[in-house]
Amino acid sequence: MRLLKRVLLVILSVICVIVVGILAFAATPLSACKFPDIASDVSSVGEGEAGENTASRLVTDHVRYTEASDHTQIAYRNYSPANPKAVVIFYHGSGANSGAGYQPVGIGLSEKYGIATYLPDIRGHGLSGGERGDAPSLQQIYDDVTLMIGTAHNEFPSLPVFLGGHSAGAGLIVNYINSPGHEFVNGYLFVAPDFGLKSNTIYEDNGHFATVCQKAYIAHALTFGLLKGHAIGVKYNYSEEQMESDIGLVQYNSVIMSLALNPGKPSEEVARIDRPFGLWVGAGDEVMDPNKVVKFADLAKQVRDESTAQIVPGEKHLTILEDTASLIGPWVQKFLAEK
Repeated sequence: MRLLKRVLLVILSVICVIVVGILAFAATPLSACKFPDIASDVSSVGEGEAGENTASRLVTDHVRYTEASDHTQIAYRNYSPANPKAVVIFYHGSGANSGAGYQPVGIGLSEKYGIATYLPDIRGHGLSGGERGDAPSLQQIYDDVTLMIGTAHNEFPSLPVFLGGHSAGAGLIVNYINSPGHEFVNGYLFVAPDFGLKSNTIYEDNGHFATVCQKAYIAHALTFGLLKGHAIGVKYNYSEEQMESDIGLVQYNSVIMSLALNPGKPSEEVARIDRPFGLWVGAGDEVMDPNKVVKFADLAKQVRDESTAQIVPGEKHLTILEDTASLIGPWVQKFLAEK
């Protein structure tokens, strides 16, 4: 009995040491990540809501709002022609918003292809409310996607809905697949998709685009998500000129936000895709390796024969947005014609 007590005491001591170590590691200031002038969490980096300072700098053409389950206002740009044939919901990439170069997608799909298009601002971005670059939880971000699907479905209940995004916006959709609400989705649209670091589709020398604080993610994982979720996990290396422009970029994403936008188990998640998809990536993409991206999409075996994955000549990571409507439009038309 005494031996058992001693063994239990030793085990308890070891557990206490491990827990203390984890907490000490997690509590260490994020200055260890060597971000310049960085605060300990996202909430002190920018305004809590879109606010007057943000709204006054952003173009508000075609902007509407809907209310999330936590009463946060979610902004989206809507481009709806008379008598649309389908609906596309398309998400922006990291640190951006629907007004930062994505308008041609909505305008083109609406005017040239008769497709009602919704371009949401992810919470904490653009004209949407919420802490800049942050979110209360992963589930809240996914619930916001479901909200947008419901918004479009309520407005056009008889039309097929296609859900997609560019870069990390596509990563968000990959993470979202099979969440409640996806039953209203007829197909997916991936443009220069970010399938996550573990997909091995991102160029190894792409460190110039973003600086990642690995320590924050480790602390978050070691504490089972209890700590550092709202700490800054990623700094996007936008120039001072870009940050001072009128397009409203967000330079920091919290650990929670970045986890929502970047698939953590991409092989499993892409394999779960159960709707036909169209995928396009520029041959000159500076961020994603186009050949690896197309090859990785082959993991979606259950819908591979119904889907398209193309490398687009002459396009780069951002320039492809100018022609995204001419890529998505014909694919949606073909899909409708075959159904």
